[in-house]
Amino acid sequence: MKKSLFKTREYVIVGIILLLLIIVGAFYFWKSQHKDKPTINITTDSTPVSAATITPVDPKIKEFGLEIDKLNILVPVIKNVDANDKPAYEQALKKGVAQFDGTALPGEPGNIFIFGHSSADIKSDYSKIFVGLNDLEKNDEIILYYQNNEYKYKVKEKKIVKATNLSVAAKGDKEMLTLMTCWPIGTKAKRLIVIANPI
Repeated sequence: MKKSLFKTREYVIVGIILLLLIIVGAFYFWKSQHKDKPTINITTDSTPVSAATITPVDPKIKEFGLEIDKLNILVPVIKNVDANDKPAYEQALKKGVAQFDGTALPGEPGNIFIFGHSSADIKSDYSKIFVGLNDLEKNDEIILYYQNNEYKYKVKEKKIVKATNLSVAAKGDKEMLTLMTCWPIGTKAKRLIVIANPI
């Protein structure tokens, strides 16, 4: 009788150990299957939030900024920069890209003319911001932020003009976005122009 009771206890203990091993194994298997998948949390306002780190857009960008996902560009736009005042525009281009003084602002009719550096001729975080501008193609998306509003544009055309050609900065009467940088990269001989229309 004692032997039979002892054997029953042995079976119960072995059974419990096996059950624990199965539970632990199943947990680690489940964890390994889900370790690379970010979880989604629902906040009180029902907005889904990824478990991955979310970097909020800088308020400076939301006030006036330029985003081109294809080129990994997210940069402040310095407003009303006089392109005829070299010290003024050089200072502006150390802080981002510059909107040509007298041209339109996002949401207004006319040409929003923005220029930026493409080579390291100045010491700045933004000295090569437009180095990849030539990689833009027709229908690529460009976003401007202005006064906490978002304006979307699609690339219409790209061209090279003489450095003395100021017609590309003409204000015009229809809303459009023009981006400009020096061309070829590292020289000031010509200008690369990208023109985009509002979506």
